[in-house]
Amino acid sequence: MKPGEQPTAGGREHPGRCTGAGRATAPRVRGDAAAADTDAAALLRLPPTRAVLRLALPTMSVMLTAALSNALYAYYVSRLGAEALAAVSLVFPITLIGITAVGGGLGAGTASAIARALGKNDSALANLVAGEGLKLSIAFGIAFGVTVYLVAPGLFALMGGQGRVLNQAVTFARALFAGSFVSFSAAILDNIMRAAGDSRTPALWATASLALQVLLTPILMFVLGWGLIGAAVATILAQLATVVPRLRLLRTGLGASRLRLRFGPVAGNTAYAILQVATPSALSTFSNYLGLLVLTGVVARFGNAHLAAYGLGTRLDFVLLSLTYGFAAAVLTLVGMAVGAGQIDRAWRYVVHAAAWAGAALGMAGALLCAFPNLWLASFTHEPEVLQVGADYLRWVAPSYPFVGLTMVCAFAFQGTGNALRPLVWTLLRVTAVVSAAILAVRFFQLPPRAVFACVGCGNVASGLVLVWLLRRHLRTLERTGAAFPLAHG
Repeated sequence: MKPGEQPTAGGREHPGRCTGAGRATAPRVRGDAAAADTDAAALLRLPPTRAVLRLALPTMSVMLTAALSNALYAYYVSRLGAEALAAVSLVFPITLIGITAVGGGLGAGTASAIARALGKNDSALANLVAGEGLKLSIAFGIAFGVTVYLVAPGLFALMGGQGRVLNQAVTFARALFAGSFVSFSAAILDNIMRAAGDSRTPALWATASLALQVLLTPILMFVLGWGLIGAAVATILAQLATVVPRLRLLRTGLGASRLRLRFGPVAGNTAYAILQVATPSALSTFSNYLGLLVLTGVVARFGNAHLAAYGLGTRLDFVLLSLTYGFAAAVLTLVGMAVGAGQIDRAWRYVVHAAAWAGAALGMAGALLCAFPNLWLASFTHEPEVLQVGADYLRWVAPSYPFVGLTMVCAFAFQGTGNALRPLVWTLLRVTAVVSAAILAVRFFQLPPRAVFACVGCGNVASGLVLVWLLRRHLRTLERTGAAFPLAHG
């Protein structure tokens, strides 16, 4: 939609607009059923469990596909030798930062503002936010790529890279992040569609991108002989091939979300509405990663076996959390729409139902792994000491998995309301407390490694309970004062 252009008959604003002759024009050919299928009001009328599962399941399927794709990607790289694998391992934390910045930060901010606008039945505003979010993603992607290109040699050397490993890491990172604007754009476009209640379309395109990446990677790496550069180029080409159709759907308004990207002059208030959620959300995730880094150093003091076991445990945590992301992303959209529509009680019901599903899934996984830890650990190692330490980790941390899911759902619900500052403050306090307690237990009280694991588990439980309390208070405040929407047209 161009700046100043009135919504069309097929737009969300006027599903049956009357002409000057008093004759109602029909919606776009997509059809009334397809329109109602993703309309915010229709989505809010669904029973909470049905609405949550409708948005969560497609996203969860993508996360599972991504996990399998990553495993294949690691296998392909491993065929180049230990040096190539070490080089990619050096680059992985930088990849994690990029994913956090755009997915957990910019994507969350854009999705929150769009969902609230649609809940308020303001499609023109949602279109404007979508366009602003895409522009920000491209700008951040270019800046991120340039930054990595400049700092890669010194950064990877500081991280311990040497010789051929350092050279390969620098080459791989520069090739991979040269296309950051493509990766960031793909992530934002998916968030935009999910925010409008359409999680199927981004799931299909993301799955297609991953499948194409799996197909291209061995061809470019081994058939053409490009090695690690081939792996990086395959990733960018696969994403680019699926960004174009995503962009076309959102530029023409033909997609199931029926949003149409609107590119106007720079709108400071629109960008602010995005960044006021994006910045605290990204910082919350960064603080969690920093805490994980410090705790890894604490555990490493006990030896390589403990470090390996802790690594296997935290890798499992990430796998389970990636699956929980589907419920959390669904809550962000639904809570945002409900808050925009002034239906605060319904927003709370979405949180309760999503938390129940996520908690049940993680609870069953946690119980199984607590009783049979080798189901996970023995897939990677058979060393007795690693298995024993890993079992200790899972027995202390796995029972807290439902509370980890609760924390994630509540944090995304806060984002949906447009307030991500409270979760950031609590996350900083929790990370500080857990890390401090772990260091005191190990260094001053000379307790065994399981004391560190106990601190992590207790921190997870406290995090879930406190965020539930904070969120309930926040929603009650919105209910008393009115769910103000702090964004005007730019």
